Amino acid sequence: MNQHSNDHGVSRQADTHPRYGPAGAWADLPDFRPSVPPRPDQVADGRRIWLADSQFDLTGPEIVWLNRRVIEVVNADGLQDAALFSADFDPAFERVVIHHVRVIRDGRIRVYDPRQAIQVIRREPDLERAKYDGRLTAHFTIPDIRVGDIIDVARSHLGQHPVLGGRLAAEWVFNWGCWVGETRVRVLAPEGRRFATRSWNNPPAAVERHLAGGVLERTWRAVDTAPARGEPGAVAWAKALATVQFADVMTWADVANTFRPLYRLPDRLPADLEREVQAIAGRASDPADRTVQALRLVQGGLRYQSVTLGAGGFTPNPVDRIWASRTGDCKDASLLLTAILRALGVRADPALVNTWNGWARQEALPSLVASDHCIVRAEVAGKPYWLDPTAFPQGGRLDAMHQWRSGWALPLVENADLEFMGEDPVEEVFDCQETYDLGPAPDSPATLTVRTTYRSWRADDMRRRLESGRAALVEDFRTYFARRFGGAALLGEIEVDDDLDANRLSTVERYEITGIWTADQESDVVRFDTPDDLFAPTLNVGWLDHRSLPVDLGLPRTLRTETIIKLGKPISVKGWNRTFEMPGVRATSVHSAETADGSVTKLLRVVTVDRRTIPPEDARRLQALREEAFNASGVSVSRRVRSGQFVDAEPAAPFQPRRSSDSDTSAFTTIRIIVFALLVLGALSRCVAAAPT
Repeated sequence: MNQHSNDHGVSRQADTHPRYGPAGAWADLPDFRPSVPPRPDQVADGRRIWLADSQFDLTGPEIVWLNRRVIEVVNADGLQDAALFSADFDPAFERVVIHHVRVIRDGRIRVYDPRQAIQVIRREPDLERAKYDGRLTAHFTIPDIRVGDIIDVARSHLGQHPVLGGRLAAEWVFNWGCWVGETRVRVLAPEGRRFATRSWNNPPAAVERHLAGGVLERTWRAVDTAPARGEPGAVAWAKALATVQFADVMTWADVANTFRPLYRLPDRLPADLEREVQAIAGRASDPADRTVQALRLVQGGLRYQSVTLGAGGFTPNPVDRIWASRTGDCKDASLLLTAILRALGVRADPALVNTWNGWARQEALPSLVASDHCIVRAEVAGKPYWLDPTAFPQGGRLDAMHQWRSGWALPLVENADLEFMGEDPVEEVFDCQETYDLGPAPDSPATLTVRTTYRSWRADDMRRRLESGRAALVEDFRTYFARRFGGAALLGEIEVDDDLDANRLSTVERYEITGIWTADQESDVVRFDTPDDLFAPTLNVGWLDHRSLPVDLGLPRTLRTETIIKLGKPISVKGWNRTFEMPGVRATSVHSAETADGSVTKLLRVVTVDRRTIPPEDARRLQALREEAFNASGVSVSRRVRSGQFVDAEPAAPFQPRRSSDSDTSAFTTIRIIVFALLVLGALSRCVAAAPT
């Protein structure tokens, strides 16, 4: 029996404020005793976390989750966080009961009654993203907390969303980013209730104990766990910690059958929406063209707004309400697009996906909380297309349109199962040509022309950025070159050519660049360096002695940059043609003369990434490839200067940090490979082509 039921039968209005009272007899809340002796290596952010305890009672009419934390303040850095109490809850379905707030000082226990200090606020942390979830935050600050105090707080959350049907689906980790004295998870459930369990990275095994009344207790416990270190660049869906998934037994068909009735299509479309559908049908007879026009109708006509108050967290609004308000979240947009496509004779269904760990979803337990996004699976000529109606209006015919792919999707159909969404094709999404026309003197301004072609998802992204604020985007571009050199002024307006059907967008920018030559303070040589805005940021992977997780390379793609330098004088160009390759990555750098006398030179760089991830054992190889490619990522032009003018009658010295004592015998101009480590951060804001989020 759930022993909270008699103590907390309060009205829904009262449930917006936490109660203060004891936990039920089911709870195990022994007096705190340190699990191990204190050590200096246990401290992080001024605190020592002695206990992280989660207990679940599944024996009554509603789920009860009890959470207890015991934290010691070791130095002044830990005072503020340790004194704060915060609990989020949905007042439509959840109630919060605070069981105890204790402060242990010098072996003596002070009990704090928070009732007069509790403040309940509605923060809406995603308000700027047009998301309204109605969740409340109970907050108070424990007074008179000092260094050396141990704070022991326990609370329970009672209830859950009715769509979940009283089922439990949870994931627990047993090591953290800091030391923890003890991590415990305890679950009480009827002996006959069936659960599934999956684990990663050797978490503690469950200990089972039969209690009175046909109750089975399961307990997982980890003691004295060292901090877990992250791996920069690892894929988001990899399980890096000791993890247990625990859930009521379900199939993916059970999950789909739970949600399918919530996505009810109307018998008839609203009259004005029906006119839109008929207009599409009149313009396009091909199902692929109809699909694209329907998608753009929803993407361009629906303002994103997520209101998940009450049942809204899992249930879309009716189609007529969505269309009348022209607002909705992913559930609403997917239901609307499905209704339109079906009215146009295109097979379509909503599909549940996970934006965070969808690529490993087939390894996870089926559950009702395994999805965080809804899209549409449309089928044209027997081929599935994965469409996100909440995206900014996309370009391209259906076969050229960038599809949403996040691993495994669950279409809301009969006998549903996870369906693999396929891999993204390798496309050339970025092609940039930069032409530098250098002036006749060291202080002469140079002209720079930048011609860029964006394709696929890069074209979609650039189209959105241009429409959302062209002036700000142009200023970002100008600022990049101004930071790189002494200054940059835009010559005329940016030119934009948008081929929506091909999903190809091209831009032309023209600048006057000042301060393009860098002087050596100890010699009469100036130098012009081309930046690396391709190899270093694209192939970036954090350096670690050891990796255990796959490395995320982003979406498969090809990126191409061409840098042309018009020097205005003959030079001797030896050039190079180098390729750096490993499974999944290929980088090419080619430097050559464009004219017979070498007065115009070209540097071509191409990167192709043909897979999303590489195994952890290949990380060092990628790091080595990046360094090799980085060393062939740019050219440096050096020229002698005297009395403020270039000296063409004398050979130019290679750039040196200090003046060489020996005479220089090089040619008029030296062009060589150069590393630009300090320019990587600046380059990230300009021509980086990483995967979209």
